[in-house]
Amino acid sequence: MNGKQKKRLIVLAAVLVVALASVGAYAYFTASGSGSGTASVGSSDAIELTSPLVGDLFPGGADVPVTVTISNAGGDGAQHVGTVSGVVQTNGSCLGSWFVVDDVAYADTIAAGGSDTAATVVRMLDSGSNQDACQGLTMNIAWSSN
Repeated sequence: MNGKQKKRLIVLAAVLVVALASVGAYAYFTASGSGSGTASVGSSDAIELTSPLVGDLFPGGADVPVTVTISNAGGDGAQHVGTVSGVVQTNGSCLGSWFVVDDVAYADTIAAGGSDTAATVVRMLDSGSNQDACQGLTMNIAWSSN
């Protein structure tokens, strides 16, 4: 075999190897499979409800407007707030039951890190008895939501 024939044989062998390799690269088996993984689910953070000082309440007096700030301090997820309710707390001999805070049917979602406001009213009822114990006091409103 001369040099030219050897070269042709080497080139032919190289072409054959490349051709076989390319056929082998596209050959495959099909198979089904299964497996498992995990995912963790976060939890809600408490909604923060605050309001400024509400002033000048009198026994049997007019409704006094109050704005409630609803905050989602949680940084990861939106949270739905239904009804916002307030209850005036007893302070000494001034009874919380002498006051009424109207519920707010808020029914909205607060984005993570977001806040919104809702308006309601508070009033002091006329108990039919001496309510002097309330004069000059600051009453706390305990806010809650569901």
